[in-house]
Amino acid sequence: MQCPKCQFDNREGVRFCEDCGAKFEIECPACKADIPFGRKFCGECGHQLIPISEDFPVDYTQPQSYTPKHLAEKILTNRSAIQGERKLVTVLFADVANYTSIAKQLDPEEIHQIMDGCFKILMDEIHRYEGTINQFTGDGVMALFGAPIAHENHAQRACYAALAIQRALEDYGEKLRVDYGVEFKMRFGINTGLVMVGAIGNDLRMDYTADGDTTYLAKRLESIAGPGNVFLSENTYRLIKAYFKLEALGPVTLKGIEQEQNVYLLVDSSRLKTRFDESVSKGLVRFVGRKNNMATLRNTWNEATEGFGQVLGIMGEPGVGKSRLLLEFKRSLVEEDIHFLEGRCLPYGDSIAYLPFLDILKSYFSIQEGQSDSDITKNIKEKITFLKKEYSPFLLPAFQQLLSLETVDESWYQIGPQKRRYHIFEALKWLLLTMSEEKPLITLVDDLQWMDKTSEEFLSYFIDSIPQNPILLVLLYRPGYTHPWGNRSHYSKIGLGQLTRKSVVKLISAVLDDVAVEAELEQLILGKCAGNPLFVEEFIHTLLDNDYIKRKDNQIVLIHGSDNIK
Repeated sequence: MQCPKCQFDNREGVRFCEDCGAKFEIECPACKADIPFGRKFCGECGHQLIPISEDFPVDYTQPQSYTPKHLAEKILTNRSAIQGERKLVTVLFADVANYTSIAKQLDPEEIHQIMDGCFKILMDEIHRYEGTINQFTGDGVMALFGAPIAHENHAQRACYAALAIQRALEDYGEKLRVDYGVEFKMRFGINTGLVMVGAIGNDLRMDYTADGDTTYLAKRLESIAGPGNVFLSENTYRLIKAYFKLEALGPVTLKGIEQEQNVYLLVDSSRLKTRFDESVSKGLVRFVGRKNNMATLRNTWNEATEGFGQVLGIMGEPGVGKSRLLLEFKRSLVEEDIHFLEGRCLPYGDSIAYLPFLDILKSYFSIQEGQSDSDITKNIKEKITFLKKEYSPFLLPAFQQLLSLETVDESWYQIGPQKRRYHIFEALKWLLLTMSEEKPLITLVDDLQWMDKTSEEFLSYFIDSIPQNPILLVLLYRPGYTHPWGNRSHYSKIGLGQLTRKSVVKLISAVLDDVAVEAELEQLILGKCAGNPLFVEEFIHTLLDNDYIKRKDNQIVLIHGSDNIK
């Protein structure tokens, strides 16, 4: 039985892929029954199904044929907001390195099969990061990030997609090497620039006009990249440099472009995930304006340490200081003997089950990048033994499935999906409760507005176990996110608003090393940033980087006047 996700040949009768863990069942959309792999109709209610084992033809000239339904709905729902707008987008070009040579070695039908498999990988990863494919080029694609689906981190998404494609192509390329004797790799070019968005039709076609070399530069970068390489422009580099490992390749002359271009090789992602992470890496300014919120956090923690477990929600707009508040709270606990666990949801991670808890498990079990399955399993066994508490025989396979590790326990596959889900919930709960028995536990989950459904369901399951344990569960989210645990007696909330005028003035002084600030500059910052601390810091650094302000007579002053600053 071949896995539809990774093409691994499994034994007959298994319900999950033995190589990648993909489920060989689908859920009937009508009656919710679990249907075995490859069936065309539901055996419970007769509903017609889409068999995951069949390859349905995709019309690569028709976006509605290959765009996932959830992305199509987003595009059509939001198209009126961007039509006629100039948008900053990131363009990704990808094509097969040495395609002509490969095509000469194989017959057309084999090439067709190879490229269909390649296009499936490209579509899966680009769509995972909510990019849209504008064009299939025969041996590659052109994709846009930032339009027609708007994202402020479009450049990061394009880079994450390129790295994800590279990883997926490693296994696929090895399979093609064995089956056909060819070396199959892709090369990528990525550039960021402005486009004018035109009409977006019901068929999902988007008309757009690129400013200058926006798309051409991405294409030229792709054409000079070596097999397996991702080349970035200076424009993209400036937006993503804090979040990825990069190698500067220096000025390069590109065909059809007058000026030499600084080119960068995308090597890997870094540990930084957010703008706040970037701020921390540069060094944080003095913390101001959250005295009452800090007192609330401290009081809630004191209740938890006395055995009355608490859940605290912290709600606020992006940049208002949720992460900074928690960082300062964490720093205040440095002398206390506690467990502190952190997990984060990501804007492109709502389809990855248990994502924030994977962070927590990898941290607690000391899992390093590149470790073998056997070494990770050894880590887990040692930690479980160290905790010295009785546990279910399904505890280890539950953690193994969560972490996509090989599981040799046959009994794990003999229980149904619902039972496995129950044991995974129980394993996570067991770990957190057991840790809290050893010493008080703080568990932080950030950006709940992007949380996957399974993680949210686990949180609801776990929250009911907290009241009698020394646990503080802190949940950070943006306005607009709704959750089901607001009526729990042990739940409370901090609404984090904008800084007061007085606090913003203190923050301005802190950013500018406590040098006096002229009134016009102070008023400009107050007016532009509306009390948002992250915006205040970024705006001041923009003014400094562009020489709009300087020190004069022991005071920071505007050089050109506020009317010249947009």
